[in-house]
Amino acid sequence: MYHTVLLRSDGHAVACGSNTYGQCSIPDLPPEKGMKYTQVSAGGCHTVLLRSDGSVVTSGSNFHAQCEFSPLYMKAIPYTHVDAGTAHTVLLRSDGLVAAYGSNHHGQCDIPALDGGFSYTQVAAGAWHTVLLRSDGRAVPCGERSDGQCDIPPLAEGIRFTQVSAGSFHTVLLRSDGCAVACGSNEHGQCNIPALKNGMSYIQVSGGSAHTVLLRSDGCAVAVGRNQYGQCNIPPLGENMSYIQVYAGGFHSVFLRSDGVAVASGWNHHGQCDIPTIKKRGCVYVADPARPRGKDLILQVDFAFKDLVSVTWICSNLAGAEKLRFEALASDLASDIHSRIASDLNVSLQDLQLVLPDGQLLLSIYAANPKATVRMVVPKDLAPWWQPPSEPPPAAPWLR
Repeated sequence: MYHTVLLRSDGHAVACGSNTYGQCSIPDLPPEKGMKYTQVSAGGCHTVLLRSDGSVVTSGSNFHAQCEFSPLYMKAIPYTHVDAGTAHTVLLRSDGLVAAYGSNHHGQCDIPALDGGFSYTQVAAGAWHTVLLRSDGRAVPCGERSDGQCDIPPLAEGIRFTQVSAGSFHTVLLRSDGCAVACGSNEHGQCNIPALKNGMSYIQVSGGSAHTVLLRSDGCAVAVGRNQYGQCNIPPLGENMSYIQVYAGGFHSVFLRSDGVAVASGWNHHGQCDIPTIKKRGCVYVADPARPRGKDLILQVDFAFKDLVSVTWICSNLAGAEKLRFEALASDLASDIHSRIASDLNVSLQDLQLVLPDGQLLLSIYAANPKATVRMVVPKDLAPWWQPPSEPPPAAPWLR
């Protein structure tokens, strides 16, 4: 609630803000090659992190046993999505079932049984309630409901919920038609979702303590609810810049820009808005793939080479699963490559982040130089055209 956790393009996580219980002391990644953090979640006084092998690690307060779960269990059935509430933790398993740990005073850990062959696809932990998204697009709540936070709005025929976020005492849901709805405490107007103009849609929602932040399809963010500390004041964007993810905390908000920079607004008493500067060259902050934004996709790019003029692009998700492989010329424009990958995967450019081997975002390179080619984006230590020949060329006959 009073801290912020962010994911970097090199697979590491960083945190800022209150560290009274060690919630900002991010565990080191094991030395195994390729191990990364793929999702992070900041709870009341604890932090939960998902690793690329499907295991979960935590830091911070364990007063309610919100940080206790068996490592052996994780090896058998990996986790795919995590969310930290005020004093409980909810974990989605790869088999579509959900586990919850921590305070259960209000029944927030009493996960409803599934029927009809459905599975759970997403989890959201609030202060004293939990909301789960099912594979049929329905939302299922459990826990405290005195403020109406578990009174999920009905869906019209053919409409599904595509994302859910649990605030402290309210719930925000994104629908498949691009509209957002909310239920629960509206004391500060946090459930008064702004109407959209024609052609516009919401692509991500986030519920905080008493405010809500929403991301629109045009890359702009809007916020409603309590603004005592400026948490609903959206930082201005520069030219050709957009927001790609938003997060509502206790009394602060965090916004990730398309250039990989994170900015924050609101209460900063504990330093939760002092986003750490990344000193590693080429490394940026990336969107958390477990906070869906419609068809949001983050891909790690690797390269293979046949000769000096062609490059094989290998695109994998953060868990290491290959999604796309194709050949391109070294002279192709980087912007055209981005467009091609988005088209092949049927996602929009705005919803696709491509992280290069050195941690840079492909978008950042060609945004700075629209004429950037593949030859210019491949790191020098990988590209054969930057390598010295293995053997010196034969001397000219007249020099022998």
